Amino acid sequence: MDIDHPRLAVVTPDRDAISESFINAHIEGLLENPVVIWGSPRPLFVVGRDSVLSGVPRALARTLSLGWRMDTLRAHGAVGRRLPMPLYSREMARFLRHAQIDIVLAEYGTTAVEIVEACSISETPLVVHFHGFDAYQEETVNRLSQSYDRLFQTAARIIVVSEDMRERLLGLGGSPERVICNPCGVNVDIFRGSDPLTAPPLLLALGRFVEKKGPLLTLQAFSLVLAEEPDARLVMLGDGVLRSECVNTARQLGIQRKVEFPGPVNHNEVVAWMCRARCFVQHSQRARDGDSEGTPVAVLEASSCGLPVVSTKHGGIVDAVVEGQGGFLVDEGDVEAMAQHILEFIRDPALAATMGEAGRRHIVSNYSAETSLSRLRAVLLAAARECP
Repeated sequence: MDIDHPRLAVVTPDRDAISESFINAHIEGLLENPVVIWGSPRPLFVVGRDSVLSGVPRALARTLSLGWRMDTLRAHGAVGRRLPMPLYSREMARFLRHAQIDIVLAEYGTTAVEIVEACSISETPLVVHFHGFDAYQEETVNRLSQSYDRLFQTAARIIVVSEDMRERLLGLGGSPERVICNPCGVNVDIFRGSDPLTAPPLLLALGRFVEKKGPLLTLQAFSLVLAEEPDARLVMLGDGVLRSECVNTARQLGIQRKVEFPGPVNHNEVVAWMCRARCFVQHSQRARDGDSEGTPVAVLEASSCGLPVVSTKHGGIVDAVVEGQGGFLVDEGDVEAMAQHILEFIRDPALAATMGEAGRRHIVSNYSAETSLSRLRAVLLAAARECP
């Protein structure tokens, strides 16, 4: 192994996960030419920068060149279906050795439990990156409690995205020496340019329409804002299972003409919307199933752009938004307080601009993509070097 340039394998839940901005940033920005293993629950496909290297069992014809034994697969009845876990772990371990993988980064704890035994067999150090539901959702955590115990004993490092998540994993049995906080970063050169001082009273929300993002509570707060400032507008970008319910709720509240739901948008469109807005709003909360936020990327992007934020005292938001400097944070469920803080920014554009500038300084200093990748790269290199 070249200790300064170890070969990295990034394991992701599925191909769609590769399109998630933070995972894609890890693949493209951490170490040169990583191998990407994707497919869950039990990673199936291995992809290099230029070609598919192997796949099991859906692409068996491509596996022979890497030594995956067709007779072994047939003997275990694995042709056309998922490999049994013991066989999968042995064969994946053989692949890790064959491909000369020096370090594995598993995106999400739920993905890591599928490959931890393969890493153990092949003596390949494993770094696990938790992101949110995998640490908080009660059904997931309870179902995987024994697997997480094994993971905490075996993984070289556990990465979390907020201090709140670190405390959560320590409570589940993680070792203080191995659980490391490294929030996801944002490209501060792309996300910039907002001018709350001259922007109209436009409020912006961005994210999946799911319970932990609190879109219905954001709408309730906005209805209270409109009662006092009828010129205000709210744009809610994104998609998700609650989007239709949010559209119906806006109609029931009689505010449908003041709320827009443009749907999912790309990064350039996100920046354009942020540059039109007065402030960013997101009522994050603990969902009924326990699912919670890590450090919401949209909050980081908004602050990086120079927008003041009105959000909740939830997860990593309390670290990303300095209360009273980069914005205001309210208790979960307190839509009245959220509405009052939004009204402050609507009525005082200079305050919005001042807090937006402070928020951007905080993000540039602590949450840039370059800083986040640099810290994660250092963790990977240290874990690889510790392996005998």
